[in-house]
Amino acid sequence: MTKPSKEKSTATPEAVQADSLKLTRFIHIYCEAHHKDRPRKVFSFDYNRLPAVIHNGPELCEECSRLLRHAIVMRALCPLDPKPKCRNCPQHCYRPEHRAAMERVMKYSGPRYLFRKR
Repeated sequence: MTKPSKEKSTATPEAVQADSLKLTRFIHIYCEAHHKDRPRKVFSFDYNRLPAVIHNGPELCEECSRLLRHAIVMRALCPLDPKPKCRNCPQHCYRPEHRAAMERVMKYSGPRYLFRKR
């Protein structure tokens, strides 16, 4: 497993926030469809050292909340600019289990995101 680079992220706080909101929507679509029977809590994310902030986000199960937190942190720490799609990235920073979970989320939510965005 490749560890995230120690380099500082070159992405603007606005780009990180926009990507974090998009990740939130993707994971919410997936969680609604696949984890209906699990208890959920409103998702919030606010770490002082990262530019992404989400208050009163969607209700997510614990598994999806953990995945989203990991995704936001990895996005905020990404040293590549412009950031490539994770599948095309030369430097994989996600843990293997998170990477597999995110692939499932993107595969399911991608087409549905396009129709929900309106």
